[in-house]
Amino acid sequence: MSGTALDPKVRRRRLLVRAALVLVYAGLMGLVFVRGKGHTILLDNKDSEDGAVQAIETLTVSVDGQEPIDLAAGERDQAKVQGQGHRVVITVKGQKVERRITVPLSEEMLLLSLPKLLAGVQPAVTPFVPPEAPPADDQQGQSNAFTSPADPNATPGAPSTPPAP
Repeated sequence: MSGTALDPKVRRRRLLVRAALVLVYAGLMGLVFVRGKGHTILLDNKDSEDGAVQAIETLTVSVDGQEPIDLAAGERDQAKVQGQGHRVVITVKGQKVERRITVPLSEEMLLLSLPKLLAGVQPAVTPFVPPEAPPADDQQGQSNAFTSPADPNATPGAPSTPPAP
């Protein structure tokens, strides 16, 4: 067959089959990427910054059927999940409330305010921004005050003499 020309219909059919296989393969890669993308959801039971929503005294939360987590007011815990759509079940005083949340694909770590989710206040899911560390002191670690108590009257480079008893 290497020396003979193929029928144009056969060539066209092969080209279409190959193109279809490439599209199916690319679609599967995209699906696996979106469904398999991992996220960390910080489950937050704290008052909102503006004070509009108050923390709940005690609650139990489960994300996507994982082991339930007990949270008191002011506490925070985390759940590791895969994909973008998640089912959150919150139990407060024996009453179960189920909500669905969607997380953005681009975010690795998100903060889910459980009081806001229960109250229906949007946005309950926000990107987590870690608090900034205090600026480093430029002089820290450059002082010899504690490591070598030198005689201020001694000449540099001269051997130090021990104090008299």
